[in-house]
Amino acid sequence: MMADAGPLREIRDSMDDLFATSTGIIQRVRRIAHDVGYVILISNCEGVVIESFADSTLGEEIAKEGLRKGTIWGETAVGTNGVGTSIISRQPLTVHGDAHYNRNFKAYTCSAAPIFSPDGKVIAAIDLSGRASSDSSDEYHFAEYFVREAAEQISMLLFRRQHQGDCLVALSGEPDPMPMSCKALIAADEEGKILGATPEAYAILSVPQLSDLGSKSIHDLWNVSLEELKPLSAHNVPVQMGDGATAYATAFLPKLKKTVSMAKSTRPMTLLPVADRSAGVRPLDRVACSDPDLKEIVNLCRRIANKDLPILLLGETGVGKDTLARAIHDESERRLRPYVAVNCAAIPATLLASELFGYAAGSFTGASRNGRVGKIQAAASGTLFLDEIGDMPLDLQAHLLRVLEERTVTPLGSTESIPVDLKVICATHQLLPSLVEQGKFRRDLYFRIKGVQVTIPSLRERDDIGELASAIVREEAEAYGQAPVKFTEEAIEVLERYTWPGNIRELRSAIRLILSIYPDEEITAEHLPDDIVKQSQADTGLIMSTRMVAPSGGAMSDRALATLSEANEAAEERLILDTLSAQKWNVTRAAQQLGISRATLHRKIRKYEIVSPNNQD
Repeated sequence: MMADAGPLREIRDSMDDLFATSTGIIQRVRRIAHDVGYVILISNCEGVVIESFADSTLGEEIAKEGLRKGTIWGETAVGTNGVGTSIISRQPLTVHGDAHYNRNFKAYTCSAAPIFSPDGKVIAAIDLSGRASSDSSDEYHFAEYFVREAAEQISMLLFRRQHQGDCLVALSGEPDPMPMSCKALIAADEEGKILGATPEAYAILSVPQLSDLGSKSIHDLWNVSLEELKPLSAHNVPVQMGDGATAYATAFLPKLKKTVSMAKSTRPMTLLPVADRSAGVRPLDRVACSDPDLKEIVNLCRRIANKDLPILLLGETGVGKDTLARAIHDESERRLRPYVAVNCAAIPATLLASELFGYAAGSFTGASRNGRVGKIQAAASGTLFLDEIGDMPLDLQAHLLRVLEERTVTPLGSTESIPVDLKVICATHQLLPSLVEQGKFRRDLYFRIKGVQVTIPSLRERDDIGELASAIVREEAEAYGQAPVKFTEEAIEVLERYTWPGNIRELRSAIRLILSIYPDEEITAEHLPDDIVKQSQADTGLIMSTRMVAPSGGAMSDRALATLSEANEAAEERLILDTLSAQKWNVTRAAQQLGISRATLHRKIRKYEIVSPNNQD
């Protein structure tokens, strides 16, 4: 079944807050869906799919078969299925193959989880769907894990956003005096009246939603006041639940209640002082790890982060241009202001104009009755990141140039120009000068956005692959509540020998796969994906040159050295060969003796076509 276009737009507009809050979480799920060839469906509480994402070839095929925006998956309409059944049951679940009521859906496996509002009602569902095989459905429950985590995170963000100025009561099963990471939270006003809660808190209270509590207060529940639940130095307060179980409650009271709404303002932004971050690692430092080239880039970005200069980030797909842009924002004076990212290649050209510039009420058929604020205006006083700027249509480039020159934006269908003060960071993997010569990119816009141009090295060029991989493992483990694990030295060597055509994005995807399958184990070479190991094995013996090496000369001594550069390369190659020989062909020890990283040594081994004597024909 399909929903009509008109009501679908109204439903989508009514859920703008949910999408604005959950953008980052949905992007992470999209990367997972892309890697496994799944589609993402996001529905409202009635099972109407109001957004879908198919970012892979297989995902696009599934979407064309009916798993897409506008379809209706309510259980009353199509029987047992992932979206509809998770909404009715209020639980994350997987419906695999023949478990679907409708025989047309038996070719799919669908994992879905409900998203809750602070009053405990189901307001949406998120679903990961892919092809089902005849195998056991157990192997497909990885998708259920990711949608459950995503739904919980979105529900928590909605709760914190709505109750950021209210009193919060944290419930824990242990007498922890400061349960800051607790998921069971209750929001209350100054008198203790309950205003909302997270799903975990409703479960502890043994009620599904706020309406089942009537107008009860914290005092009505446990005969204690909010003041008595304030954090103490050594303990918190045990309280009895309705089922007789004991929980431990701690109240966090805001110093100031927010009585003034955040209205739109076109006044110039007052820059905020940079906080002292000496106690921890600064955002830009997390980008660089220990690679010397990236450290230079980080130092440059740090110097210009608060300058009125646009930044153009260049590099192959997957090198982390978006990560660097976010780090620049997080370390700048604008860090507490909006950070808005737009992928110019991911949004259809017909929609990109309204996404960027917004539109006035009634400006075109199908437009929202209230109009819509564009991404540029939403980023005012903060940072606007335009990813894949090389894919922006020519007609929009002229509009963007005017925004950058005049510092104003005019929504579609409006005559009002709205002042915007923002930092602009653009990124692309394309060669913009070449696009300029082909007439596909405006020359004046190119020179306007390249105030400071930064080229990010590919992963295979970096010296800190092992350190970066370990950092990603820590991030991913923390994000999903797993204990951090470590790589063996052999596994790190395999990673350093691989050429990483997909760069950091490929590395992160490989690590996610490993942690999904082996969450509690030390990561060895046997845990790595086969394609990485096979290429690494092909390069394992790169130890001794296949070219003629004269007894007293370098590998290039069979011809005259025409330049100083060639002479330097010959000397470098000779030194590498001598060092490897002295170290009995152990790359790790040779790299240590040469004072370089293993990744750098492997790169030079490939450069000079050095091959192990054991691998020569």
